[in-house]
Amino acid sequence: MPPHFWQDLEPYRWVILLAFVDPVVVAIGLWIGWKADQAAKLLLAGFAAVIAAVAVSFLLRFVGISWFEGGYFFGGAHALARFIAGVLWAVAGYGARRASGR
Repeated sequence: MPPHFWQDLEPYRWVILLAFVDPVVVAIGLWIGWKADQAAKLLLAGFAAVIAAVAVSFLLRFVGISWFEGGYFFGGAHALARFIAGVLWAVAGYGARRASGR
């Protein structure tokens, strides 16, 4: 990667960070990754994590609890970051299950 890669992501750094620590993305990604019996299902975990996280975000915003203010401004970028985070958390869950021998 070029040395300026991280600086070019300046406006999106917090979006990427929030995607990787979003509790819904983490929970769905790990759970589906743990339950997956094929590696191809890890991509589905990413899609499920995005859908669940966006639904929870909109629900929380609807009732007045807003922990993520930039969701509308960075909507597409945040969805992509959540998808990547969901897949990576699913890979972690899949690897943990295989390492445990279950």
